[in-house]
Amino acid sequence: MEKLMKRIIAVVLAVSFLPFSFAQDGGSTIMTRDEVEATLKQGLANLQTGRTVSDIVMRHIDVGEENMGVSVVQRSKVEANGVETGIAHVYLDEIYYVVSGEGTMVTGGEFIDKQVSDGGMLGAMERGEIRGGVLQKVKPGDIAIIPKGMPHGWHEIDTDSISYIIFRGDPEEVMGIKLEQ
Repeated sequence: MEKLMKRIIAVVLAVSFLPFSFAQDGGSTIMTRDEVEATLKQGLANLQTGRTVSDIVMRHIDVGEENMGVSVVQRSKVEANGVETGIAHVYLDEIYYVVSGEGTMVTGGEFIDKQVSDGGMLGAMERGEIRGGVLQKVKPGDIAIIPKGMPHGWHEIDTDSISYIIFRGDPEEVMGIKLEQ
């Protein structure tokens, strides 16, 4: 776990130093290893209360011409059932960095009987059954880039849970700013 946490911190720090105009007292925004570990633990605790998904926004900041966010997400085990369902964010690009657990994602394709809703914190969302998507196995250390508008979901989560960090690009600034944990 320690080796994995070192990789997570390296990714978080690398993103913190991207060439954006961070308006955080003249320096970049840092999320410490302790904060990341505490957020991972909180997400797993959320799953133990009966929830199937925990999505905790660590930071969401103005980086100049857009906003950027970092969230920690955990999901409970999912059995394959022959029907692929998922969502697509209308305005947000996402990068998933898998921390623990394994599963099979479905990405791409198109929605059948698409429903559109206001996703609240994440802005407008599309959801429904996905046809023609690509199934891809993921494990700790893997990264998935999911452009806005791309259907995505979980075909199967093989382990009791999966944990991943999401980096969200928000050019339309649909998410609220969150500077502190």
